[in-house]
Amino acid sequence: MLPRGNRIKVILKPIGDLRDYFGREPQEIELPHQAVVRDLLEVIAERWGNALPTYLWDVHNRAFRGAVYFVVNGKVLKDLDAPLHDGLEITLLKALSGG
Repeated sequence: MLPRGNRIKVILKPIGDLRDYFGREPQEIELPHQAVVRDLLEVIAERWGNALPTYLWDVHNRAFRGAVYFVVNGKVLKDLDAPLHDGLEITLLKALSGG
């Protein structure tokens, strides 16, 4: 899939109770061509940041707190400079804890 007008679209699929904040359906997010994970965090900050609880989201650093992960093809995206591409499906999940 080729990007249109130097833009790409990724699909953000929140899992579990994250759907309470991001919506029940996958979210299509438009990003600049050659976007990286850091760019996705900026969109999350703009679109949802103020509505996210403080235990999940650090408004000042524009980043998730704790164990919230972007997962692509079963692998966690840890590198904020990891490239994203048009049509990429990114699962957003919160690690479970307990005993």
